[in-house]
Amino acid sequence: MKPSTTPFNATKIAFLLIGIAWVVIVARAYMNVKGTDGLVAVVPQAEVQSFAQQELGALQSRSFAEDLELCGIIFETSNRELGVSRPNAGDEASCDIAYFDEPGMVPIASFHTHGSHSSDYDGEVPSLVDIQSDIATGMDGYVATPGGRLWHVDHETATAHMVCGEGCLAQDPNYRTCPRDDIPQSYTMNELAERFSVADRGC
Repeated sequence: MKPSTTPFNATKIAFLLIGIAWVVIVARAYMNVKGTDGLVAVVPQAEVQSFAQQELGALQSRSFAEDLELCGIIFETSNRELGVSRPNAGDEASCDIAYFDEPGMVPIASFHTHGSHSSDYDGEVPSLVDIQSDIATGMDGYVATPGGRLWHVDHETATAHMVCGEGCLAQDPNYRTCPRDDIPQSYTMNELAERFSVADRGC
């Protein structure tokens, strides 16, 4: 989900809204994703990450063309193979993962694109809601941005790490680099909240 660039009135208000969103996210996530058959995922994280990069790379063009977020779930089968749910179409700035409770398949990660480039959204980093959603479902997440960045959300540490930078995935033709927007390799939730509280970072 892409966060708006519109500034919050104050940090306290921002965290109050985050708290309210958290309650909603936990409830929706609990309803959307279930564990299956007591299976335990064994595929290495590096393999899951490579798979996520491939799947998100294939979704970028549609996401840009239709100006919407596409999301879904990566799962592991009882044969220790990776698969992906049918991508669910959201809107310009949000996407709900589809209900997943398939026999013989264990969900292991969420994934979603950030749609097309827009000056109204800070789409080059994961949003706080992105991280909260993954924490609520107990899965890591992968996020593709209009600038072609790939992010990995670690639900256990509540942090986001850049897997690869600008241009490592397909870019929106309308995307423009912002030289003054120095995007670090990782973010905590507090660091993201601080980023989103800044109205203008120079571009």
